[in-house]
Amino acid sequence: MKKNVYNLSDVAKEAGVSKSTVSRILNNRFGHNFSVKKEVHERVLEVAQRLNYQPSLIAKSLSMKSTRMIHVFGGNPALAELGNIYQTILNNFTDEIDSLNEGFDVTMDMSRHLKGESEMPAWRIDGAAILARYSQHTMDTIKQMGIPYVMINGMCDEGGFAVVPDDIGGTRLAVEHLVGLGHRKIAYSGPIPPGSSELEEKTNEQNGTQEYKSLGLEVNVLTTHPSLTDRYNTYLSELEKYGLEPIIRSHYEVDSPQEYLEETINKHGATAILAYGHMGALNIMQTAHAMGLAIPEDFSLMCFCDAYANRVMSPRITFIDLQTAQMGRIAAKLLVEQIHSHRQTKPEKIVLPEQLVVNETTAPPA
Repeated sequence: MKKNVYNLSDVAKEAGVSKSTVSRILNNRFGHNFSVKKEVHERVLEVAQRLNYQPSLIAKSLSMKSTRMIHVFGGNPALAELGNIYQTILNNFTDEIDSLNEGFDVTMDMSRHLKGESEMPAWRIDGAAILARYSQHTMDTIKQMGIPYVMINGMCDEGGFAVVPDDIGGTRLAVEHLVGLGHRKIAYSGPIPPGSSELEEKTNEQNGTQEYKSLGLEVNVLTTHPSLTDRYNTYLSELEKYGLEPIIRSHYEVDSPQEYLEETINKHGATAILAYGHMGALNIMQTAHAMGLAIPEDFSLMCFCDAYANRVMSPRITFIDLQTAQMGRIAAKLLVEQIHSHRQTKPEKIVLPEQLVVNETTAPPA
């Protein structure tokens, strides 16, 4: 069988030069008394292109001080749900990296790691972006190796680098909007934080997520993500501030969106629902349509999501914009600034204000 995978020795033999010469030319490592004639340089490049030579990433990382590689951790749990916010974050993160024209490549880990298993790639990296969560072993390794990193939409160690949305401020905006429209019976649809007496949980040790029986909606969420607590607790405190009673659930389990709406709307008389995310809101909209309930005529509905997810929903839902595009781009800039810095940079946590976007699904109660 004809050989179709070529290595450094094959390129050197075909070009009539040493392997070290090929390596220096392909990696632009000139100087230190090393130079080649123009025709040799061009011949090596031509042979490498003709043979479709692809250098070993691992070997390259061992021989060079900088690999120009940025690795994204946490891809599997963060991107497990279709249309979630991390797709927008990651698209804008990579767009910003590419726009710098500094030759950075971005790789992403989509593997399911067992608890305690290393998440580090086999090759050396110049920087790390972490989506929402990390294992302590991974963070310890990153810090020990002195790898610049940024946490995106998640908690980081004290003194770390992070870009996060202001879920507390966003929830206040949501409740203020509904109360301003005249709603006095506002229900919450979303995962109840760990530790709550209402929580029924099932731990999945393999991917670090936890399944919650969540007000009629089965969802997979990250067990330690701060949005669970920030949105739920702020909903409770804001309703208390306005002298309103929260509508969470009844004493028995609610097993479907239909049962949830029957209990929330028909039994408790809720005139508005604040949903944790757009998938939960979409479940509610579809179920309401099947039950003959009109939005916003029978009840108002709003959720937390990003502009992209909202564009594909009909009707266009009123939502709290998590600023995901901005989150991705700022995270990229923050990471590259660390990579370029030749001294210890000051830790920074950037909190992005969330914004209210009013669309078709909220109105004064009938």
